[in-house]
Amino acid sequence: MARAKADPESSHEVVGAFYNWIARARDQPDMLHSQGFEQYFHGVAEARYVIRKVFRIVDDQAKQAGLEPLEHQALIQIFGSPKPLRVIEIAERLDIPPAFASRLAIGLEEKGLVTRSRSGEDKRSTHVEATDAARDVLARIDQVVGMHVDYFQRQLSEAERASALGIFAFYVGASRVEDFEQLIDQVKGSAAGRSSG
Repeated sequence: MARAKADPESSHEVVGAFYNWIARARDQPDMLHSQGFEQYFHGVAEARYVIRKVFRIVDDQAKQAGLEPLEHQALIQIFGSPKPLRVIEIAERLDIPPAFASRLAIGLEEKGLVTRSRSGEDKRSTHVEATDAARDVLARIDQVVGMHVDYFQRQLSEAERASALGIFAFYVGASRVEDFEQLIDQVKGSAAGRSSG
């Protein structure tokens, strides 16, 4: 079902409004009743909506492939690492206790998706590495997720996308609208470089 579109403000106005609010001193009178405060939370709401919707899509596809959502997230971290991950690193990246990360690694090994080995330097440490079967499973999940996410993205207005992107950028350190614009330009430049290469 298509979602109702937000007010037809330009994406630049929406992003500018909540970055202006972020830059304001928090002790200004009547700040919580300002339009900037509402715009900021509009961005937060859009970002959380996008995160929740996309994770639901990803989790549903992981389950259809026989993986619990956290197993899938662990497998993504393991496969996405340029080197074998220690169990403690998996725990850190998933924000879970190391004992739980160890159980996830054992379960993934039983499914043939990872291998576990003792560290050469520290026998108490276990390294986890993805197998070729993990590559195949991740590719299948990603292909279906891509189709669902593409459909979902087309339901969002330009202002909704800009609101979510502004908050995501803020979460990773873009604390001013200029930082956000610079980040967008960097992403565009990187994408252009990949497509021409």
